Amino acid sequence: MSLVAVVGDGSTTTALGMAAAWPIGEPCMVAEFDPAGGCLAAWLGMPRSPGLADVAAASAPGSWATIVSMVQRAESGLDVLVAPTRAVEAAAVVLAATASVLPVFSMLDSTVVIADGGRQRGALSALVTQASIVVVAHRQHSGSAAAAALGLERVAELTAQLSVRSIPTIVALIGSRPYAADEVAAFVRADTVVDVADDPWAAAVLAGRSGSAVRLRRSPLMRSFGELAGSLSASLRHTRTYDSMLDIRS
Repeated sequence: MSLVAVVGDGSTTTALGMAAAWPIGEPCMVAEFDPAGGCLAAWLGMPRSPGLADVAAASAPGSWATIVSMVQRAESGLDVLVAPTRAVEAAAVVLAATASVLPVFSMLDSTVVIADGGRQRGALSALVTQASIVVVAHRQHSGSAAAAALGLERVAELTAQLSVRSIPTIVALIGSRPYAADEVAAFVRADTVVDVADDPWAAAVLAGRSGSAVRLRRSPLMRSFGELAGSLSASLRHTRTYDSMLDIRS
């Protein structure tokens, strides 16, 4: 299984940044599965079609060949499956694609799919329950300890639901104030809590602002995403190896 679900505050930036930092030689793509609407077509200067809506409307939406035919390649070299930008259309498309597309993603071995699931409120989405690993992106409210604590309570509520279902979970903590990663780890139920640099310039460049590609690669944010992507890649390889051993034994 090679489906990584990214949810929470800053999920789109986190998904895009991890894909951009994914180890060279390991096929990886970004899929927008946010029912509130996609951003990547605008961010990356790409057409809004083809994308997830075209997959959902295809005669064989559950075919990997169909999905690949609707994937676009950005100028940066990233493979992206874009969702509709408008919330009403996006919600309908994500619902239609859930039964046919997600099972294909979750069974892939050759390509890692990093899926942006949006903020994730209430009951766990189908994307989250079918993922190999869930990354919960959370930006701290650095100006108010009370607001930061409230935000972390909501993260803890989500990670508790994931823990009950035994879904491996990583919290990507954006910003180191007012609470450090080790303090957050003691509070939320997650396998790992990692620091992600609060780097507004690099985040803006990922979102479409012009800027130096060299400076972006060297930015604190991309270094954070590089470490996170490397850790996720290693975890997925370990999971696939373990699953293969079980298949051989059975």
